Amino acid sequence: MQSLPSALAFPIILGAGILGQKLAAKLWNQVFDEDPPDTSQEDVRLVPLLGAAVIEGTMYKLLRMLADRALRQGVLKLSGTWPGPTGAGE
Repeated sequence: MQSLPSALAFPIILGAGILGQKLAAKLWNQVFDEDPPDTSQEDVRLVPLLGAAVIEGTMYKLLRMLADRALRQGVLKLSGTWPGPTGAGE
């Protein structure tokens, strides 16, 4: 399995994490009309913390997957070879 060079992947992963956190906070604010809970707050319940973590994790994973896919397609376009395993293409 051929992986992407870390020099290419690291900034993308970092950007996806930052953007995912911001989008998750914005989504939480729109749905609940308040800022997302923070683990440093003493009086916050576990359920809202878990909900915020699930939303943030989902946004991060989605953005990372999209960025990784776009980067791999760019490598394919430039080099003519797919950087990773080839599958059946479902």
